[in-house]
Amino acid sequence: MTIPGIGIFVGKGMQHDTELLRHEFGHVLQCRKWGFWFFWRSIASDSLKSALNQKRKYAPHMHTWTEWSANWLAYQYFDKPGDWNFSRFPITPAGESRVSKPKFAASNQIFIEEWLEA
Repeated sequence: MTIPGIGIFVGKGMQHDTELLRHEFGHVLQCRKWGFWFFWRSIASDSLKSALNQKRKYAPHMHTWTEWSANWLAYQYFDKPGDWNFSRFPITPAGESRVSKPKFAASNQIFIEEWLEA
């Protein structure tokens, strides 16, 4: 879990999981890119819902827009590392669905072009 401005919190034994730490840092980058209020109103709430739904087997958490966009930002920030685990931390959506794209974007492609690359 990430609380921008406070820290990244991972479970016992996960503190050396570089892949997870890069992903969590992606949430810090989301907050930096889109601001405190947008992060807490849109990203944190959608991410939490997704994590809860993951336990209920509704949709894969890492395929929601909050997660793959955090991965995308971290992947770019860390200069596209060659050891990036794309299956565990995808940097693009698996497809176009209600959870893969944000409510405010018409499509994933528009979100990528107008929000991520801007």
